[in-house]
Amino acid sequence: MIDMTFHHVGIGVLDMQDAIRLYEALGHRLVRNIEDPGINIRVAFLASPSGGPWIELLAPLNPSGPLDSLIKRKLLPSPYHTCYGVSDIDQAGDQLRAEGFMQLGPTREAVAFDGARVAFHYHAVVGLIELVERPPEWQRA
Repeated sequence: MIDMTFHHVGIGVLDMQDAIRLYEALGHRLVRNIEDPGINIRVAFLASPSGGPWIELLAPLNPSGPLDSLIKRKLLPSPYHTCYGVSDIDQAGDQLRAEGFMQLGPTREAVAFDGARVAFHYHAVVGLIELVERPPEWQRA
């Protein structure tokens, strides 16, 4: 069994400000809102009112980037990945590959996670998952 902790659901949106406003109306609280021009994305993390997993909103900064194919296929707004915190991203990635997952791109440091390493993996049965190594502990309240 892979030692993973459910961290967040990633939701691609077209209008970040409206999405934040609506999630706040549903009781979520904005904790982090940053831009990562290196991957052409704006990211916001919202704490769940029940203390459950985070909501991660992702919106493009301009027309190209990781959300481009979803936008072109008119698949946004929509949840499109789940994320799990792990203590060792290389070991967890090996275990996922043993289960038939394919890693998409290299493991890299993520601005959204204060430099913690992330990697995306895909499986035709469950779709896209993200691993984040030792995610930062942000204040929920």
